[in-house]
Amino acid sequence: MQKACGSRLLVVKSVFSMSMDQATDSITWKNYLEAGNRAFELGRYDDAEKLYQKSLIEARREFAEGTLHDDDDTTVNLSLPDPDGDSGEEPRLSDSTIIDLSEHPSFGEIYAKLGDLYWVQAAYRKAEEAYKLALSVKETCFGVNAATLAPVLDKLGKVFRAQGKFSEVEPYFRRALTIYEANDESDKLSLASTLENLADFYRAHGKFDQAEPLFRKSISVREGLVGPEDPTIGPLLQNLALLHHANGDHDKAEPLYARALKLCEEEWGPEHPSVATLLNYQAELYRMTGDFPKAERIHWRALKIRQTVLGLEHPSTAQTLGNLALLFHIQCRYDQAEPLYKTLLEIRTKDWGPKHMHVAEVLNSLAEVFRDQHKYNEAEQHYWRALSIVQENLGPEHASVAKSLQSLAELYEEQENFDEADRLYRWGLGLSEKALGSEHPEVASLMARYASLQKKMSSDDEDDTDLLWQD
Repeated sequence: MQKACGSRLLVVKSVFSMSMDQATDSITWKNYLEAGNRAFELGRYDDAEKLYQKSLIEARREFAEGTLHDDDDTTVNLSLPDPDGDSGEEPRLSDSTIIDLSEHPSFGEIYAKLGDLYWVQAAYRKAEEAYKLALSVKETCFGVNAATLAPVLDKLGKVFRAQGKFSEVEPYFRRALTIYEANDESDKLSLASTLENLADFYRAHGKFDQAEPLFRKSISVREGLVGPEDPTIGPLLQNLALLHHANGDHDKAEPLYARALKLCEEEWGPEHPSVATLLNYQAELYRMTGDFPKAERIHWRALKIRQTVLGLEHPSTAQTLGNLALLFHIQCRYDQAEPLYKTLLEIRTKDWGPKHMHVAEVLNSLAEVFRDQHKYNEAEQHYWRALSIVQENLGPEHASVAKSLQSLAELYEEQENFDEADRLYRWGLGLSEKALGSEHPEVASLMARYASLQKKMSSDDEDDTDLLWQD
């Protein structure tokens, strides 16, 4: 305990660096805030939180006494009484008394730093609360359209997205953009960042038409500030390429990937893992356009980088193995696809355990390879094992269970085991209709497969009847 206390004191002393005259004065909220910032930079998050909370306590005291200073070190003469008294206890962010006393810029500054602290620790609920308080203070002090609000609005948008509160995301990013664009003196890099955040949100939700102009504007803003060859442009080009890739605009994606790759190689070198990530995207693009030789060559390069730098059992290396296996599978190169999927299965099982959904995905892929080679016994075993994992993870009535049942039903149908195929189709139909509704496209597709089986079974029965008549 003494050692921990000592480290905190060192942080405070090293940041304050007061002269002898200053040391005789009381420590202000700014001193605690600066010490908290230093602890934050050093990764001492517990110390930083305590110092920020102490800064709040001191700011409350100074505010109540009418001696709280603003950023220009001018005294704000507000003599509001402190109804709680100076108890010395750490305030809670949700304390309504604090909110009532927080109509001063200093509180907005402290709350914003607390939000940053919670954000980097993925404590999103606490970050949201802190940022909302910072926003409320800044709106009260500066007005609802002040430039100082934009960074907090952007951060709130990111926090809502991280929590899956998607309906809240767009309004905050949009409001931040409006403020940035209305203020000629606003930080252009921050404007570019908010453009990227909103564009990436749209891209992730399939709103490609809305995402593309935002990505392009962000790239234009950054290029105007740092130049077109700056390495910070690379990730933006990659995001725009991913958008076109997902939207099927392969001709637009290809040159963007190439340019992003060039910048990445110049910044990090040709053997960096980030280069391998871009290579994987590029190879997948060529696979989708049918240029299998180029896709294979690029995937092998990505695999070599990841295996050398990250190791064979790293998840990123495993991803490239899966991409290569799929590429070989598509080309019916089963003798190459099968061992890669088996290696991938070993890695996924070791990384995630034998009952993880990632393992089920590989089992299904390997079963497909066996099925295409008419190795029905091996395919059946892998399909059933994958089905068991899906049921255990998602529940016996999930729509994904119906997909697994369909794969098995199709396998039995190929072997003319129509009774078992019929049972599994009906089982899957019941689940998918309950989970998705009778009008869902997946339900319609499964119903069509089942109807096809019924036609086969009916035709088979008629053939048997003809043979009996002939006898």
